[in-house]
Amino acid sequence: MCLAIPGKVKKVKGNIAFFNYKGEEYECDVSLAGEVKSGDWILMHDGRAMSKIDESEAKENLELIKEQEQNPIHS
Repeated sequence: MCLAIPGKVKKVKGNIAFFNYKGEEYECDVSLAGEVKSGDWILMHDGRAMSKIDESEAKENLELIKEQEQNPIHS
């Protein structure tokens, strides 16, 4: 299963955005996501921002991730 995580951008240097997820700082390439600035929300997968998203979509995704972590699916 592939997972894209939402993150609120803290700073941008060139095509690299820095954001926090669960208390850890991450960085990703934002060249495919259009113009990204501090305060924007992004959806990141495999080191690249796939797109900018709005805050409500980000919070919905974070809640779904939290639910999945609490109730993992076992094969």
